[in-house]
Amino acid sequence: MRRLLSIAFLIQFAFLGCENQPFEVVSPGTFIDEGSALLSVRIPSFSRGLIQRVTVEVTEADTGRIRAIKRDLNFPLPGGTLAVGEVTEIPSGKRRFRVKAFDTGGVLRFEGSADSTVVNGRLKIVDVSLKRIGGRVSFEAQIDLGATTADSASLSDLPERALLDILELVADPHHPSLKMLPLASVGLGDAFSIRDGILSRRVTIDQIPSGNRQFIAYIRDLTSNRTFALADKILELDVLANQSVQGVFEMAPVTRTQTLNVIFDSATLPRDSTVIIVTPQF
Repeated sequence: MRRLLSIAFLIQFAFLGCENQPFEVVSPGTFIDEGSALLSVRIPSFSRGLIQRVTVEVTEADTGRIRAIKRDLNFPLPGGTLAVGEVTEIPSGKRRFRVKAFDTGGVLRFEGSADSTVVNGRLKIVDVSLKRIGGRVSFEAQIDLGATTADSASLSDLPERALLDILELVADPHHPSLKMLPLASVGLGDAFSIRDGILSRRVTIDQIPSGNRQFIAYIRDLTSNRTFALADKILELDVLANQSVQGVFEMAPVTRTQTLNVIFDSATLPRDSTVIIVTPQF
């Protein structure tokens, strides 16, 4: 009996000890160490429509595994515009911010990433540089000396007098002035070669947006007082991102005065910095 009383006293003392040292039940949210990031993204100069959607994905860089955080910014942005968006509730640590920009047709145009360390309770400013997404097109303008109606005198020193212009026709442009985009304007020079009775000049352009695209080419004789030029019908190509495709223009003399005026009046300086001329190298 005395032994049972001793056990009961010890149990009661233990409970009294617990009452003197209470513990706090901590909610799971208390352990979350989070910060936020303000992303600054500048859309490069872009003339083929608008950037409609910008997506942001946050993942771990090298500190702690987290579930990917995804956010969308949906509003039209013209080229050369700064886009800013905030991502909240990011677990602290070194994080990678991936940004993708899609045009109004849903085609991926730009992407980039940046690493930054997120700190609990703080707003981090992250600048993300975007790279162009597109394919490469190698254009070749050809003049068949045996088939052309131009006299030999008009063609003999053409490389010294003429420019080759390559332009893209844009379907449903967001502004009428962007319906025809000049891609390249290059002199023929000694790079205008002749083989098997065919004069040819090659121009390679990189980062042309993917999709079904239409191109035209002109050769303008700058010394002809707007009376001599060659052109080809519309060239249609399927351009794929990060791939190469070939296109050939079969140039023929232009006889209609109205068409000659259009050719000589067309803008020839590229206005879209998102394309890169690979060949020739300037």
